[in-house]
Amino acid sequence: MRTGTAAFLFCVLIAVHLLTLEEAEQARKTLPTGDGGTYVIPGPIAKILALEFDGLASDWYFLRALVFEGGTYERKEKPRVKSWEWKWFYDMLDSATALDPYFQDPYLLGNSHLTWEAHMIRETNSLLEKGNQHRDWDWLLPFYIGFNNFYFLHDNERAAEYLAEASKRPGPSEQLASLASRLAYKEKKTENAIIFLEVIAKKTEDEKLKKEFETRLKALKIRLLLERAVVSYKQKYHALPPKLRSLVTKGIITEIPADPYGGYFSLDTLGEIMSTSDDKLLPQQKRQ
Repeated sequence: MRTGTAAFLFCVLIAVHLLTLEEAEQARKTLPTGDGGTYVIPGPIAKILALEFDGLASDWYFLRALVFEGGTYERKEKPRVKSWEWKWFYDMLDSATALDPYFQDPYLLGNSHLTWEAHMIRETNSLLEKGNQHRDWDWLLPFYIGFNNFYFLHDNERAAEYLAEASKRPGPSEQLASLASRLAYKEKKTENAIIFLEVIAKKTEDEKLKKEFETRLKALKIRLLLERAVVSYKQKYHALPPKLRSLVTKGIITEIPADPYGGYFSLDTLGEIMSTSDDKLLPQQKRQ
């Protein structure tokens, strides 16, 4: 009798929530600006209301977020997803993982989109940390936290801690243990980013994301080629090349490769490789 009552209450909850979502969605369309969005029942409250059906409720939150994100690819406007929509997307995944903290998919979905697209790095790490505490056998979660600290937050010390944790769990690449120690060397930043992204691209099943990671990898490998060419020039001529083209005229490399993002590479006064498309390749901390 109790189970039947619980099932009935949960169905009523979902029905009411669906109606609320649809009403809020219709109301949102009439707003001149995106200052609000569909209300998300917080995870702790949803867990109480879901009774023993928390797994089913978690699936529903996740699927709602997944369908929303997939539907945004048809949009033509810029930005494709507004900031308040990303907040709603995060709240859905946060509630999904509060209901079932062992459910891996919401963590992976959030890390794929809330970092590169929404620039919600700290929120993403908070979400991943929840999964890391519960899924203490899963090496991917500390790996992604480590990558986010290294690539987006420029915190090599924290990144190394999480990589070391990931390397102790079953299943990761043998590269992770050595990569953790290499993060102390700033001159290895591009090389380390390539190692990170190769692992991520290999683990990514979404074809759109995989293609984007492959483009980033191509751009990083070109950057690494140019960085090594600058080092060779300095060793040979005991000075920085006056301009990037000097690497070609002096026979260090045969050509300056094209930037996959459509920008162009240059050399700053300190001998660092720069690109006009660096905002796509190397997100800056100010965008958090």
